[in-house]
Amino acid sequence: MNRFATTAIALSLIFLVSCMVGALKQAEIDPWLATISGGESPEINIAGKWRDAKGNSWLGWGEGYLRQDQGKINGAIGNYNIKGVVAGKYAYLVFLYGGDVYYTLRLEMIEDGLLVGNYFEANDKTQKNGYPTSFERMEITSSKTL
Repeated sequence: MNRFATTAIALSLIFLVSCMVGALKQAEIDPWLATISGGESPEINIAGKWRDAKGNSWLGWGEGYLRQDQGKINGAIGNYNIKGVVAGKYAYLVFLYGGDVYYTLRLEMIEDGLLVGNYFEANDKTQKNGYPTSFERMEITSSKTL
C-alpha cells in the first residue's frame, strides 16, 4: 500500500472515531428524552402513518408508522426505528439503525398532519445545530388518549 492510501485510511478512521465520541448512546435515550423534553404533558397525537413531506423517498426519510401511548412514541420510518416523546406541541424523536443512534429530531405540529422542525447529528445532544425537516401524515387517526 502506498503512503497516500495509508494516510487516507488513517485519517478516515480518526474522523469516524471522532464522530462517535460524545454521541448519544442507546442506554442514554430515556434520560436524554426526559431532559430535552422537560417532562411536559402531551398536547398532540402523532400516532399514524407518516412520510417525508418533501415526498422524495430516494433522498428523504421515507415513510413509516408511529405509535403513541400517552407521551411515549415508538415506531419506524424508512430504515430507522423510532423512539421518542411528545411534550406539549413538540415531538422529540431518536432515529436508530442497527441499535445505534443516528439522529435526533425536534418537531412541532404546526397544523394537523404536518410536523416541522429540525434533525440533529447523534453527537449534538443539546440540539443546537439542526437541519430543517418535515413530515406529513398519510392518514388521519382519531385523537384518542393523549
